[in-house]
Amino acid sequence: MNKYLKVIVLNLVIILGFINISSAEENVVKPSVQYDEIYDPIEPVNRAILGFNFFIDDIVIRPVIKTYKFIAPDPVEKGVSNFFGNLREPIRAIAFVFQGEFLKSLNSAGRFTVNTLTSLGTFDLASRVGMTKNETDIGLTLAKGGVSSGPYLVLPIIGPSNLRDFSGDVVEFFIDPVSNNLPNREYISIGDGLNARAEVDEEIDLIRESSSDRYEMLKSIYYQNRNSQIEEDFVQNLPTPKIYIE
Repeated sequence: MNKYLKVIVLNLVIILGFINISSAEENVVKPSVQYDEIYDPIEPVNRAILGFNFFIDDIVIRPVIKTYKFIAPDPVEKGVSNFFGNLREPIRAIAFVFQGEFLKSLNSAGRFTVNTLTSLGTFDLASRVGMTKNETDIGLTLAKGGVSSGPYLVLPIIGPSNLRDFSGDVVEFFIDPVSNNLPNREYISIGDGLNARAEVDEEIDLIRESSSDRYEMLKSIYYQNRNSQIEEDFVQNLPTPKIYIE
């Protein structure tokens, strides 16, 4: 029954993603990479969820992150970040197959093998021996296939997203060959989320201190970074740009 449920949900997600292909003219960066205008039809709901997210962050998540960053030395933080980044290599390998980038897929699979066998992923030996890390995911795969971003979404706890990227996340949840075979997967997911939050702690503090509209600022930052990822992944797989707030 579980297998049938996964297949049904997976098909629904793929259908939802593809019915949002934009028919409007958009600015083309490359032949198969398009930027979407921000479509935000449920802004009041999104704003309410963002307020809830900041509330939870204030009372639970932020204190945990601040304590972790205060206690953990930089090499430990780097090792933890490498560990969770390494767990995503199989998804990157799968995404590159969907994109027809077979050499990059093999590279991601090789990186996972080397780093897992040598340090459980806590040290990026693969990069030292010339196996460069290439960032991608299923959401970027859909974008490169011409799928529109769809409506902007603020997800509870998770934060900014859109229908295309959320669909990609759901697909990844079901096809991830690593997480689906790990015991206590929920703890791995929580750890991954906390690590991702720790990596942008300074940027979130800047947003908190800003007198501007947090909602509009986060939305703009999310789309600027996501569009940069789409273009960079398509052109030369550059790293995700830092967030800068004037």
